[in-house]
Amino acid sequence: MLRNSLSVLVLAFSAIWSSAFVAGKIALRDYDPFTVLVVRFTIASLLLGVLVVATRPKPNRNAVETGVLLGLLNNCAYLGLTFYSLNYISPVLVVVIVSCAPFFTLLLSWLFESEAMSLRQAAGIALGFSGVLLATGIDFGEIASLTGIALAILGTASFSLATVLFHARAQHYPIDQLNLWQSVTGAVVLLPIAYFFGRPLIAPTTESAAAILYLVIVVTIGGMGLWLLLIRLTGAAMASSYHLLNPFFGVVLSALVLKTPLRILDFSGAAIVASGLALVISAPRKKE
Repeated sequence: MLRNSLSVLVLAFSAIWSSAFVAGKIALRDYDPFTVLVVRFTIASLLLGVLVVATRPKPNRNAVETGVLLGLLNNCAYLGLTFYSLNYISPVLVVVIVSCAPFFTLLLSWLFESEAMSLRQAAGIALGFSGVLLATGIDFGEIASLTGIALAILGTASFSLATVLFHARAQHYPIDQLNLWQSVTGAVVLLPIAYFFGRPLIAPTTESAAAILYLVIVVTIGGMGLWLLLIRLTGAAMASSYHLLNPFFGVVLSALVLKTPLRILDFSGAAIVASGLALVISAPRKKE
């Protein structure tokens, strides 16, 4: 029963996280990436602030400090660098690099001795990544920008570091407070970047306004909260492996919302990813 419940949480998380790329693509029709991120984190900060004040009037200082650090790594470095890397490399290559997060997280977990992974779990991650490569159809023979690759790698490494940091330091801090200060940090740090490098503001269309509100409520508040919960329940390295499902959900949601075509390789890759995740989830966890 517990394993079935975990599977439901994983599927829900992956679907929400992947939908951010579809909603983001709609929002980017009217705005640049940094402006979208600033607006998204500003509104999320206001909503989360009301929730936190209503439930926990006295802030937890450690939660504030950790939330700021997580915001620098997740909302500024990860999202900022990966979004900016799209100026140099294709979205497909970005997806493949971001899907390496389980490997970065596994390495960092070993280095910081926060948790151990079995060979079965490591094999499941490797199998899942091969499914991602098949589904994306990436051609490693093509010439790609080293600058774009470096930006995407740094962003992914920052996200993995934030995952390990939360697992090691913030297990008992309120998730809503951590998410609040993550959002505040993202809005404050990215604001000057959006001001100097973003496009002039225009009135949003109904579609872009709805997309931004979706990013705020469903992804930033719901998805990030669910992500922190999964790290708390399963550990940093295992939780990171769930991102291997994201490319498939992204392709399916893109087909449903943006009418992009589906391919046989998408489903073949998804089957391999599912097999890899089954190995990861079913393997007995080692004690930390």
